[in-house]
Amino acid sequence: MNFLPKILQDIDISANTIFRGHADATWKLIPSIGRHYSGDWDKVINLELDALANFKKRTVPYLKHDPKSDIEWLSLMQHHGCPTRLIDFTTNPLIALFFASDPKIKNDGSLIIAKYKNVIDGNARNNIFEIDKNAVFHPPHITERIIGQSGCFVLCKTPNRELSANHLKRITIQNESKIKLRSELRELDIKSSTLFPGIDGICEDLRDTLVEELFIEDVFT
Repeated sequence: MNFLPKILQDIDISANTIFRGHADATWKLIPSIGRHYSGDWDKVINLELDALANFKKRTVPYLKHDPKSDIEWLSLMQHHGCPTRLIDFTTNPLIALFFASDPKIKNDGSLIIAKYKNVIDGNARNNIFEIDKNAVFHPPHITERIIGQSGCFVLCKTPNRELSANHLKRITIQNESKIKLRSELRELDIKSSTLFPGIDGICEDLRDTLVEELFIEDVFT
């Protein structure tokens, strides 16, 4: 292995350190819901609350896990693709590097390292829409994907504002090293089929292997 040890030696891993991978280093670190409105968020927060209430009513027949608080409900919304004020992170830097090294994106990637002391208790009944600063939430084992990705979330105080650089460190993942980095991660069993259990993950595995083999053939033959 050449790439992984060099990257990992620059990472300070502690109890409150979390990670995120961007396949394109220019992508902004902003919650999905915040990308749709640039004004004063207090003017539209009722729309966010209505969406959460609607989600609770309509999904009950399909739930295998009963969320105990609004932050757990919000995590479930985020997991199933609904825009929320959460940003996905992971406690495992290797998983973040997997996303940062996506070879389909032909730009430099970025490994984002963050430290947050504020942690939200999933059993607490506090109003998560009135927090005074960003905080981390470590969800219960709601889904196989969250378990497989060692997933956690940053709950953002202001959803349409990018996360402050004061809490972040970024390591650039060069585009030309992505395929090799994916290969090294696969040796450690960090691959699509373990992060995305099911047929889709298997197909992504096959795609990654095929892309790597074609790349080798192109370079060395």
